[in-house]
Amino acid sequence: MRILSLFYGHDANCTLMEDGQAVVVLEKERLTRVKHDKGLMDIESILEAYGWNPDSIDIVAISPWIKPTFDGRIEPWRLEGKSYQAHPDFKKAGWAGPVDARYSRQRIKLFGRWYEGIAVDHHLAHVAGALFTSPFETAGILTADGGGDFRNCALAWGSGNKIEEIEYGWGYEGRGKLQLNIGRTWASIGEYNFDMMRLESAGKLMGLASYGTPREEIVDALKQQMLYHPFSPFLRDDAGRFGIVTLDPQEPFAQDVCASLQQLTTTLYLEAAARLKAWRPVDRLVLTGGCSMNCTANTAVHKSGLFAETWVPAQPHDGGISLGQALFVWHHVLNRPRVARAWPPYLGTDAGGIGHDVIADVVRFLEEGKSVGLCYGRAESGPRALGHRSILLDPRLADGRDRLNRYVKQREWYRPFAPMVLGDWGVPSKYMSYIVPTNADKVPAVTHVDGTSRPQIVAAGDDPFILDLLTAWRAKTGCSLLLNTSFNCREPLVDTPEQARATWRRTGLDILVSPAGIETDKSGAYDLTSKAEPSPVRSYKI
Repeated sequence: MRILSLFYGHDANCTLMEDGQAVVVLEKERLTRVKHDKGLMDIESILEAYGWNPDSIDIVAISPWIKPTFDGRIEPWRLEGKSYQAHPDFKKAGWAGPVDARYSRQRIKLFGRWYEGIAVDHHLAHVAGALFTSPFETAGILTADGGGDFRNCALAWGSGNKIEEIEYGWGYEGRGKLQLNIGRTWASIGEYNFDMMRLESAGKLMGLASYGTPREEIVDALKQQMLYHPFSPFLRDDAGRFGIVTLDPQEPFAQDVCASLQQLTTTLYLEAAARLKAWRPVDRLVLTGGCSMNCTANTAVHKSGLFAETWVPAQPHDGGISLGQALFVWHHVLNRPRVARAWPPYLGTDAGGIGHDVIADVVRFLEEGKSVGLCYGRAESGPRALGHRSILLDPRLADGRDRLNRYVKQREWYRPFAPMVLGDWGVPSKYMSYIVPTNADKVPAVTHVDGTSRPQIVAAGDDPFILDLLTAWRAKTGCSLLLNTSFNCREPLVDTPEQARATWRRTGLDILVSPAGIETDKSGAYDLTSKAEPSPVRSYKI
């Protein structure tokens, strides 16, 4: 049984699934090199690359909302049959019910032929992707993002191969019972107040939040913004005067706005978790949607005592929608059985393998204070680099963060780095989704200003190369952490060895390790004494 699943919103992606296994999950940005790229993908070429053809597809799963592409064309599909969009009751405050009204069986015309099609609600796709890639047999699911299918957040619960019920009541309050929009508020403040690219705002502002102090009056203003005008900038200055204000990350007021936004988000997540627990007394919770990349909020929920265990998938953002749609069709619609297990995150393009014989050299380079880029195996599905498309550095280096930020990543001074780690750290942070305390005296390069870091915890059963590398590093140095950041420079995560080599040559990255071997000589391709300049990579605002 072959399922082709498509999502053409921002962070457009597709999944090819065969008999319940992901053949590949591809995000458009990795192919086009445009961050958060949206719109049509060259599906026919992708099918050909993986040995499929249009005749071999059994079911097509889609998110049915039509999105224009950059050149103004519309997705080349045609739908027949009654859509789940004909059931508007879910827009009512407090609506809860079975998921049957949130997906629909339709005929879809694609590639000039008709297929059996399944159209899946945006948040239902998030919910299915989260539960069905988790290690939990039964769990509640919390999802929140900037919006999809006219809703910004939802609660659900599922068991085995079924999503039993979904609830859209979380976040309804205020005049007219409007629904809180956490995601768009982060994005709007980043875009309009800080002049950031909209879809990159939240990750940057979360890093800046740790430098500030929450203020009650700012928290109150932000909550009103989430309810009534999430598409607008923050409209208060330091004196409380109404108006649009430009925020400078160096200024304490800007840092306090971010700290207040973080505190509000954490509070709302705790309220949502309590609401779900009261609605369905499950012992386990999965957090998903783009807002669930907020490690501080996730950790607060995990430590709240409401649930015995929590989990965040590798791809909680919209880049995981097509995988969620495909898994929903396979398990819930087709009633195929499921074995509860944590899915590996490596579902993307295969760059080829590398031998474990290079580990000793990598450890030596890291001991010498050099930065090492890894590009091998299948790319990570999701926003975090987890070893296959990673830049590594000794976390004990006092200047490690500043050196990487300036000469390699070429990004803002306040943005922290995270480690891959061995051992039990008290959180289920397989994909850098929670925070833990770290010691700035021992590992300054991965310790943020608030004394925390968001680890990728590596253990038996995880990627064997990364496990052996960390083990060898610990044996040589006594340190069980390595700084691990995305292999990119103001661009999407590198996808192929050729892209990795191009990024290595134009940045201050010292060493490249790929299936081609270890490369150390760039022949003067980059001057470490020069000022870092932005790379010519396109991005866009939506």
